[in-house]
Amino acid sequence: MATKNIKWKETNRDYRYIDLTSVSRDNHTITETSVINADTAPNRAQKLVEKDDVIFATTRPTLRRFTIIDEEYANEVASTGYCVLRTDKSKALPKWVYYCISTAAFNDYAEQNQEGSAYPAISDSKVKNFVIPVPPLDEQERIVTLLDRFNTLTNDITSGLPAEIAARRKQYEYYRDKLLSFEGMAGND
Repeated sequence: MATKNIKWKETNRDYRYIDLTSVSRDNHTITETSVINADTAPNRAQKLVEKDDVIFATTRPTLRRFTIIDEEYANEVASTGYCVLRTDKSKALPKWVYYCISTAAFNDYAEQNQEGSAYPAISDSKVKNFVIPVPPLDEQERIVTLLDRFNTLTNDITSGLPAEIAARRKQYEYYRDKLLSFEGMAGND
């Protein structure tokens, strides 16, 4: 689906600018933005993003800067250094696209199709030419749900770590009780 560029001459509001360094390479979230307007916007501040857009940094693509736009950053402005992937939700879930571009296969494709040496880049059209498998929506939903759960358990310290600690605590209590419960011990008669 088509994306739009901002028309700076037709707006007077402030926007949060999603620059190439705004997206964390570690957890693929937007970590910081700057506030810009028609007077302060850099030339690369052009792409209007919507909720559920997946953005992928085309400059130095093997650094794997990508994220999915959530409600907080909907209708803000991203750098032209990002390819904006907007899905037709009747065919593919945005999270499905997000997970597909997180694969080693996509990273290999980006590496093979980047050009330049000082600032290697891949064109938006080449990013969009990557073939993503498109199973039925209910299968995409099932797989995305599993990947979301796995992602939470492995990357979200606020839920994954406490769940692991609770599991280990139960395991410890079970074995402690087994080890300390001997038949015939004083007080156990």
